[in-house]
Amino acid sequence: MRALQRTVALVLVLLLSAWLFYIGREHQVLLDNKTIEAGGQSFRALAFVKVSVAGKNPVELMPRDRDAATAVGPRFTVRAEVMDEFGEEVEKVVEREIKPGFSGNMMISLPLLAAGRDDFLLPPPTAGGGRESDAPASEESGVGAPEAVPGP
Repeated sequence: MRALQRTVALVLVLLLSAWLFYIGREHQVLLDNKTIEAGGQSFRALAFVKVSVAGKNPVELMPRDRDAATAVGPRFTVRAEVMDEFGEEVEKVVEREIKPGFSGNMMISLPLLAAGRDDFLLPPPTAGGGRESDAPASEESGVGAPEAVPGP
């Protein structure tokens, strides 16, 4: 009887620790505002966007910017305010709830989020700098990069 009680107590402690890990898990969220190809379409980087993750202070991003935020828990909200090119007026507000589960890191494509697509969550970039083969291709060189000017 004593062995059964100890086994039940051990199982309860393990379940409680798994639950506490799940609800207290911290997630690193990369906010990516780069031009991206998805589903045969090109989605241009947003001119100016303010993004708030889990109700924290908003982060301002320009084209080709990438920033990081953290969120804690099994779900959090991402709110993006797409501004005009001068950053004065809000053109569009997009708010989505994300349930990352046990994953620790993720990347959000802001052009896909603003377009209302469901595939806005991307795998985070690898340490080697390579791309995931199943992820939409992000344009690393940027849009409208100045061309080299020949010297005299």
